[in-house]
Amino acid sequence: DVFARLVDGYRSATQGQREEVGRTTQKRVRVLQVAAVSFTLEKLLQGQLEYLKSQGFEVRVACAPDADGFPDSLRKFDPLDVRFPREMRPFQLLYAMYRLSRAIWETRPDIVHLHTPAAALPARVIPRFLWPRNTKLCYTVHGFAHTWSDSRRDRALELIERLLTPRADIVFFVSKEDLEQARLHGYRGNLVYLANGVSDEWFEIDLPQRGDTLRLAYHGRVVQEKGICELLDAVSAVEGVELAIAGAQLESDRDGVEALTIATATALENVGKIRILGMVDQAQLCASMRETDVIVLPSYREGLPLSLIEGMAAGRPAITTDVRGCRELVTDGLNGMLIAPRSTEELRAAIESMRDLPADEFRGMAEAARAAMKAGYRECDVLARLVAGYDSLVDVGRPVRAR
Repeated sequence: DVFARLVDGYRSATQGQREEVGRTTQKRVRVLQVAAVSFTLEKLLQGQLEYLKSQGFEVRVACAPDADGFPDSLRKFDPLDVRFPREMRPFQLLYAMYRLSRAIWETRPDIVHLHTPAAALPARVIPRFLWPRNTKLCYTVHGFAHTWSDSRRDRALELIERLLTPRADIVFFVSKEDLEQARLHGYRGNLVYLANGVSDEWFEIDLPQRGDTLRLAYHGRVVQEKGICELLDAVSAVEGVELAIAGAQLESDRDGVEALTIATATALENVGKIRILGMVDQAQLCASMRETDVIVLPSYREGLPLSLIEGMAAGRPAITTDVRGCRELVTDGLNGMLIAPRSTEELRAAIESMRDLPADEFRGMAEAARAAMKAGYRECDVLARLVAGYDSLVDVGRPVRAR
């Protein structure tokens, strides 16, 4: 029986280790950050990992490595190989749960912090008695796998999340809408607003200087659910605009949209109009933003998109979809434009409207975009809320150092 062997494996791994090690006021708090893929930790959570380390936490990470191993930026966090499948594959899920539990017993963290549904759903199913007794569990909801619709799929996923939410000692929400809906739907547990935030360097980028051509930028995974197909069609149909795409598909993304994007960008009529930058680091991303007028994200669903926060903090108005997370950041007509998801026509019209906007109105929209992000999306504020949440769970006299 697979489950019996799984439990036997837990017991053999934990034999002789069930007694908690006595704590002292000199002990550093150990945190194990867990995600399904390295992209999440490297591209979205690197600042959080670095900050926690600078504040005296002992930080490790667990996720699936890339084809050529873990990225260099994660090696300093001594990564553990734990591979959660992105699809419903029972034996792979059981093995991932087994690997995670072994990793927890080997590292004995004070806090296990989960990210992304692919890792968080199975991890919260594991009985807590199979982990060290005082280990606390956190989960950051970067966006539920469901939206708050009445579809059969969403109702089923929402029920699963409602049942699993109390399994975590703290559930952090990056989206106010998700938090409000969770409370309305009777989710129990310690539900805490966290938000997403960006470093101060984004606020220091000069406001855009409009020229004859409207320069658009898309930052993110090159996959269908991000609205890339609609974006390519809209840009191809509008004169006087250029588009820079920073990002690529992940190894687990197999929808063929990256190949379509390359083919569209290299088509004769789009040469020089659509540029593909590929995966870029933070410095390259900031450099790209300086050459951008408007940030575009026509996604079908989101949590609270970091790319929009970065662009708007840099004073770039946004064109995005009227979906969870995006509408939390953008007020239509004030600091950007909201359109219906999956609508090439509305996206094309928004791009044309932004292109034709008078200079003074565009300047006002850019200033409003930056002001909105200054009001609640600074990384320092978000990280302070995160550490406060940790400290509410674990109090071991953690040494705190200035960043």
